[in-house]
Amino acid sequence: MDLRETTKRLINAFGVSGDEFRVAEIAADLMRPFVDRTEIDQFGNVTGYRLCGRVGAPKLLIDAHIDQIGFMVTEVTEQGFLRFVAMGVDQRMLQSLELVVLTRSGTIPGVVCAIPAHQQKSGEEKKVLGPDDLVVDLGMSGETARKTVRVGDYMVFADPAVDVQGDTLCSKAIDDRSCLVSILHALELIKGKDVNCDILALASTKEELGGHGAMGCAYTHNPDLAIALDVCHARTPDNCPADTVFEMGKGPVVVIGSNSRPRVARRVLEIARAKEMPHQVKAVPGSSGTNAWSMQLAREGVQTLILSIPVKYMHTPAEMICMKDVENTGRLLSEICLAYDAGLREGQ
Repeated sequence: MDLRETTKRLINAFGVSGDEFRVAEIAADLMRPFVDRTEIDQFGNVTGYRLCGRVGAPKLLIDAHIDQIGFMVTEVTEQGFLRFVAMGVDQRMLQSLELVVLTRSGTIPGVVCAIPAHQQKSGEEKKVLGPDDLVVDLGMSGETARKTVRVGDYMVFADPAVDVQGDTLCSKAIDDRSCLVSILHALELIKGKDVNCDILALASTKEELGGHGAMGCAYTHNPDLAIALDVCHARTPDNCPADTVFEMGKGPVVVIGSNSRPRVARRVLEIARAKEMPHQVKAVPGSSGTNAWSMQLAREGVQTLILSIPVKYMHTPAEMICMKDVENTGRLLSEICLAYDAGLREGQ
């Protein structure tokens, strides 16, 4: 599997939280060569089943969410502009963005616009413009826009993936579809090998809105261990203290805390060291902001673990990732799959 091209295929697809069905079909198609069967539920969650054949085998659920941040149309004005609400997007970076409107008849390009600074009232030039001050211009008349776009249509960043210098990829939706590629790589590495558990590969929905997709799957499958793969903040020049951000290219981040059971996380670190795999460690005493939080609360409680990939410029159209981290996260995950139920199950 070509990891870079697989990543591009996923991140170039459109799938805002609540409307992930386009990217779900792609995720299911990518999983099929490595699992016994796949299914897409009513939420749009994709589950791939890699069964070990043992009766009563423990279940290992491995999750990455496939939804992306975006926008929803709230009004089509008489002049043909779209008013909208942002879903997980920082309002400080909205103006002049190129968007794609997902309509019933197909995709339509648009641009977020506002009154130019030199035409604003004195004192307003430096104002941070949010959705209330902005509209999307489709280049259409009001009549045509109202026939084409409906209130409730989704909008997404238009930018496709860009190859940057070296081993780096830049795009929207790297959060969190790059982590799904790591899961696919792990499934590829263990294909044909014996495992002691049933592996459920999950491409979940609605994480950006609260983790409802993963929570529903955790309730349905009641796994013995659920691993949430998500991105974390990578270091950028002069941004954050050294203890809060991580380095691109230095491997996956193993999280330790209330969402990532310490005994299991410590065992994973032992595996990484024994296999001489690059890795980093992060302490998160409270909520991780990942699907581990929602999955942990299913039924009487689910044991969870978190692996993260460092990403720059999270929740922008220009998220940046090192493909070597995607590969190494998949490698570590494959070793976890092979070691499960051999001391790892209880973090012993």
